[in-house]
Amino acid sequence: MLSNYTFNFWLSLFVFAAHIIANLMVTKPNVELFTRLEKLTLFPPGWVFGIWFVIWILQSILFYKTYGSEFWSNSVTLLFILVCVGNLGSQYAGANNLGWLIYILLISCMLVCSVLFMEKTSSFYAMFSIAKSATQLYVGWASLAFLVGTGVILVTDQQVVSDKLYTMIGSIILVIVPIVIWSLWFKDKGDYRMVTIPYFLLYFAFTLRVMLRH
Repeated sequence: MLSNYTFNFWLSLFVFAAHIIANLMVTKPNVELFTRLEKLTLFPPGWVFGIWFVIWILQSILFYKTYGSEFWSNSVTLLFILVCVGNLGSQYAGANNLGWLIYILLISCMLVCSVLFMEKTSSFYAMFSIAKSATQLYVGWASLAFLVGTGVILVTDQQVVSDKLYTMIGSIILVIVPIVIWSLWFKDKGDYRMVTIPYFLLYFAFTLRVMLRH
């Protein structure tokens, strides 16, 4: 008979694999969708989204390392499933224009649950070093996805703020978050440095875009 941890492991692995396959199906090229997205200056170049494959590979290694351990408690499993549901659901809602409220609820679910998952599993960092990079990198990208997704809704869809204003606000957020995170590390109040890696990737992408345009 399967132990509770083993059952949770296989349940999480099934949801993880299913949500990747569904993600790849949902995010097929869509001219109308990309037209909406590219109206936002803060929307990153398409190649940046390749970071999802890095995150998924790290999470796959995490599954391999944590099999048979107490890592997959009921709370951790629930949070992980909610992260996957929020991720896939927001992708589907965005691709099919299901409405801004549904999209915001789903992408907020992904972001909040990924943060809680990171905090909940931090006690296993010493036992499974891969857990730190797999969880923190996800949180970093989830926060950027929330910033960009919210921008598309406010600027392109609802047109309640201008692209110029949102670009200014978003740029400030992109700078402040890494500063806060690294300040916490320098003061020995928490090590969340890997959360900032997607931010530095975005800095590079935007710098490259400006250089190519000029």
